[in-house]
Parts: sequence; structure tokens; C-alpha cells
Amino acid sequence: MWLRELEEAGFIRAGIVRECPRVVEWELTEKGNDTIPILMSFLAFDTKWYADEVFEDSRARTLDEIYPSSPGCLEDHTPAL
Repeated sequence: MWLRELEEAGFIRAGIVRECPRVVEWELTEKGNDTIPILMSFLAFDTKWYADEVFEDSRARTLDEIYPSSPGCLEDHTPAL
């Protein structure tokens, strides 16, 4: 989907940060935030069951291994597999 389509569907909203040159900052709406657990579930599933297609070494990984710089911040959105 394009940004405009995501905005029209209610997943994101644009905020103009500066007019000249024009700078737009996008943020998730409540609806967009509600998709995070779904997307994290897909990511967790794929990195576990399709590691051979996702990673060059074919080794399955946890989300904390993929995102080590933000441990714990995924806890609210990570499904138990």
C-alpha cells in the first residue's frame, strides 16, 4: 500500500512539520497501533518457521535477537509461540 492509501484506510496520519521545504511526519493512528501485534506475530512466525528463506544461515531467531537494541519494548506486542 502507498502512504496515501494507508492514511485513507485510517492506519496512519500525516502531520506537516515544515512547509518550506515541505516535511511530513507520519504516525500510526490507534487503528495502526492495533496492527502491531498482528505484524509482530507474522514476523515471529516467519523467523521461526521460515528461517531458511529469511536468513542466509537458515538459523531461526527470536524477535529479541533481531531487535537487540530495544529489548523489552516488543513484549507488549510479541505473541508466545
